[in-house]
Amino acid sequence: MNVTAYMDVLQRIRLAGMQQSDLPYPEEIMKWFELLGAGWVHNGNPAKPHAVLHAGDHSTGFFLCKKVLAYGNLREVLAACIIRKLRATNLEKVDGVFGSPYSSILLAGDVARLLGVKIYVPEKDPTDPEKKRMIFKPDDIIPEGAVLLQIEELVTTGKSCDAARDAIIAGNPYPVKFASYVGVLVHRPKEINCSLSDGRTIISVIERKVNAWKPDDCPLCKRGSLALFPKTQWAELTA
Repeated sequence: MNVTAYMDVLQRIRLAGMQQSDLPYPEEIMKWFELLGAGWVHNGNPAKPHAVLHAGDHSTGFFLCKKVLAYGNLREVLAACIIRKLRATNLEKVDGVFGSPYSSILLAGDVARLLGVKIYVPEKDPTDPEKKRMIFKPDDIIPEGAVLLQIEELVTTGKSCDAARDAIIAGNPYPVKFASYVGVLVHRPKEINCSLSDGRTIISVIERKVNAWKPDDCPLCKRGSLALFPKTQWAELTA
C-alpha cells in the first residue's frame, strides 16, 4: 500500500476498534520516508554514495521526520504504530504524554489523543542562547503521582529525552512518575543501546544503526564513495 492509500486509513483504525492489519510495519514506513525524501540508510556497499548532514558530518544515514509528520493523517497512523509497539511490551496505564519541543510535540499530541489522555508541553528556554535547554511552566500543573509517557520523533543519543524529562521534574510543583518506556518513531544511534540514563527503555518503530564522521575522518570517502547532500541530491543518493 502506498502513501496515498493511507491518507484515509484513519477512518478504520481508531483505537476503539483498531485492526492491526491496517497499520504499516517498519519496512513499509521506510518506503514512505524514501518517497518523501525524508529517510535513507546506506546499504553497506562502499561504492555507493553517502550523506552529508546539516552540520557537515558525513553519515551512513539521513532522517528528516518532519517531512513525513507534516501530513496529519500519516502522523496519526505513525502514532498508532508507536502505541502498537508499546502495547506489545506491556505498556502500563499512563495519565499524560509529553515530547521534546518542538519537533515531537505534534506526534506526542496524536499519541495522547489516541490514548485518551492529556498532552503536556515542555518549551525551549528563551534565555538559552543555544536553544537547547528546556523548561516546563507550572501554569499547566501535572497532578501529583501522575504517570507520564514520553514520545519522541527521533532519538540519536537520548540527551533530548533526558532534557525534556528534567524540565518537567524541575518545573512541576508536584512529583510525577514516568513510564518505563519511551516511544520513538526513529531511533538512529551509532551503537544500538536502548537504555536511557534513568533506566527507561527506548521502544522504537524504526531502528537503524547510523554512523557519522568528520569529513577528514570519513572511511567511505577514503574508499571512493561520493558524499552527497540529501536535500539537493536525493535522486543520486538513493539511486
